[in-house]
Parts: sequence; C-alpha cells; structure tokens
Amino acid sequence: MAGGHKVDTEALTSAARAVSETPRNTLQQPLAAVKDVQLAAADFGEAHGGNFDSYHTGVLRLAGMADAYLKASDAFAQKLNAAGGRYQANEADSAQAAGGAGK
Repeated sequence: MAGGHKVDTEALTSAARAVSETPRNTLQQPLAAVKDVQLAAADFGEAHGGNFDSYHTGVLRLAGMADAYLKASDAFAQKLNAAGGRYQANEADSAQAAGGAGK
C-alpha cells in the first residue's frame, strides 16, 4: 500500500503466543510448588520461628505477583490476537471494496 503500512498478522499471533506461553511455561510449575509448600514456624527452628510469619507473608505476596503477571500476560496476548484478527478483517474488507470499485 503506497504511503500506508502493512501489519503482519502472523507476527502478531506469534508474539501473542510467546507473550502468553513463555511466562506460563517458566512460572507455572514453580508457582504451584510455592503455593503448595507446607511450612510452619517450627520448621524455622527455635531461634528463627518468630520470623516465619513475615517470611510466609512475603513468599505468598511474591506468588501473588507472579500469578498477576501471568494473568496480565494472557490478557495482553488476547489483545494482540484480537488486533491481528481486526487487521485481517479490515484488510479483507478493503480488498473486497477495492475489487468491487472497478465494477
């Protein structure tokens, strides 16, 4: 298109897949392990048992942040896929309109 731009919808789809799958593949298993950890204050020993609550709270906050990142990555991937679909539909409509203009 002269003076215009072209959007590579396959690149958008590929980027969406990477944005969603890479973090999920990296974080899903460790995140599940962190959420399932079975620690108690006694596991920290007598001298450090008092530190358990703040440690546990911190680890759960980090797990929550990682989970939020996964959700945000998925949401962004969905937006990339939707944008690619809209570009594809607009290109098809434009091609059809251009084809019908000469008739």
